[in-house]
Amino acid sequence: MNNTLRLSAHTLFTLHLSLAVLGAYLDYKDQHTSHYIWLTGMVLFSAIAIVPHYLQTPQPRRWSSVLSGPVWHWLGALLAVTIIYAYQNSGRLYHEEGDLVVLILLALTTYQQALSAKDWRGLFTGAFLALIAVCVAYFDSYIWQLTALALAAIGLSFALRDTNPTS
Repeated sequence: MNNTLRLSAHTLFTLHLSLAVLGAYLDYKDQHTSHYIWLTGMVLFSAIAIVPHYLQTPQPRRWSSVLSGPVWHWLGALLAVTIIYAYQNSGRLYHEEGDLVVLILLALTTYQQALSAKDWRGLFTGAFLALIAVCVAYFDSYIWQLTALALAAIGLSFALRDTNPTS
């Protein structure tokens, strides 16, 4: 497969929204294990942020560029998730509440990375994750609405894509 196609911003955006909708669906179906869902989501979103940055950096500066880029941002978020789960295990935070805190942290981390990269797709993804947190907390039926919104955003991203691999 073409490396440019795999790492295009549209493809990564589609992957982000697909993972977000999948996480919302799994959270809806089994709320007792949702802490694993959003922990896995945090790790996957971290990898999706770091790996393309690494692959798109020229060879001599790969590691220094990655270490000065998104790695510290996402490691900080993963450290915060570790603290949240420590609170859960000590009984200071219920699992359902902790899961929502992790989801909001994922939304904020994604949004913050998009602000620094000036990426509208990442901003939408962060807002979409925050919307999922609100839906999980307050509504009983939300999967089809979130799926419709994600498909509309993917369609818009497809329409606005460019031949440039980073847009």
